[in-house]
Amino acid sequence: MTTALKGKAFDTAYGLYNRDAISSSDYETIREGLEEIETLRDRDTALEEMWRQFADVPMNPETECIEEAFMGWGPGVSREEIWHWFDRRHSKGVAYLLYGDGIDRTDQFAKLVYLKQLCIECESQTCRYNHGGECRFAMVHEREARITDDDGCIDYDYQEGDL
Repeated sequence: MTTALKGKAFDTAYGLYNRDAISSSDYETIREGLEEIETLRDRDTALEEMWRQFADVPMNPETECIEEAFMGWGPGVSREEIWHWFDRRHSKGVAYLLYGDGIDRTDQFAKLVYLKQLCIECESQTCRYNHGGECRFAMVHEREARITDDDGCIDYDYQEGDL
C-alpha cells in the first residue's frame, strides 16, 4: 500500500474515531493493521493462490481473452494484461508463476521476450529457421538475421526434405 494511501486511511480512521463512529478498540485494530508490514513471502503466497484461481478462468483460445470476470477484470480482457499485473506484483515475476518449479527465471524470460521481438515475418519456406512463416533465427543465435537489399537473408539455411 502506498504511503499516501496509508496516510489517507489513517486520517479516515482517526476522523471516524473522533466522531465516535468507531470504538477505541476498532480504531486500534485499524491502526495496527495499517502499520503491519506485509512480508514478501506472504504477498507472494497470496499472489500464487490468485494465480491458481486464474488457471480455472475460461479463456477463448483464439483471442486469449478471459470469458468470465476475474478479480475485477471483465470478460474480454487479454491473458497478457493479467499476466503483466501478476508480473509487476510477484517478487519473481510471471515466469516463476508459469513454470511453478521454484526456479527464478525472470532474466531468462526477459531475454526470450526480447529475442522473440527480433523474429520477423519470413517467406523462405525452405529455410531451417522458418517456423510457421516467422524467422526464428534470433531465438537460436541470439541476434537478428542479417538481411540485405542485394542478397536477401545472409543467414538463410537450406533444409532438404518434407517441410
